[in-house]
Amino acid sequence: MEISITSKGLNVLPEHLEKEVTEKLNKLEKYFSNVQKAIVVLNKQRGQYSAETTLYVAGRLIRAVGKGNLLDKALNQNISKLKTQIQKYNEHFKNPRYKTKAIAMNIVEEGPKIVKVKTFPIKPMNIEEAILQLELLDHDFFIFKNEETDQYNVIYRRRDGNYGLIKPQG
Repeated sequence: MEISITSKGLNVLPEHLEKEVTEKLNKLEKYFSNVQKAIVVLNKQRGQYSAETTLYVAGRLIRAVGKGNLLDKALNQNISKLKTQIQKYNEHFKNPRYKTKAIAMNIVEEGPKIVKVKTFPIKPMNIEEAILQLELLDHDFFIFKNEETDQYNVIYRRRDGNYGLIKPQG
């Protein structure tokens, strides 16, 4: 696994900390063997530390953020969240009886306003996989190419806990 560690707001990243991050990420391979790349961002802002990790796994992304008043606490929380998400991912794809949460599909005519632009590769997937990615990334929405209709769709988390689906008209 290729591991990239960067720091923001920290003057010097101690060598032992870089080694510790690498060891902890390598231990995750016992849960998931095909992690291709890991990007770790360690941040200090206003006396609060955060550790954000993005794993590239078999064409999917798994992301977690840990926060704490000490860098070690933030890192431990981050690794713990990653383990949970990897176990969720494994359970979903290895157990054929696994059922995801019920989906409330609503066609929305007007989408939310764009406040930030990100680019990422879009892979064809079904709605169930898109919901799993939404949960694994811990985002409020996820754009994907629907493999059934071959159209771009957006799945989003509604305030009532259900999901919404935005589909192109026509």
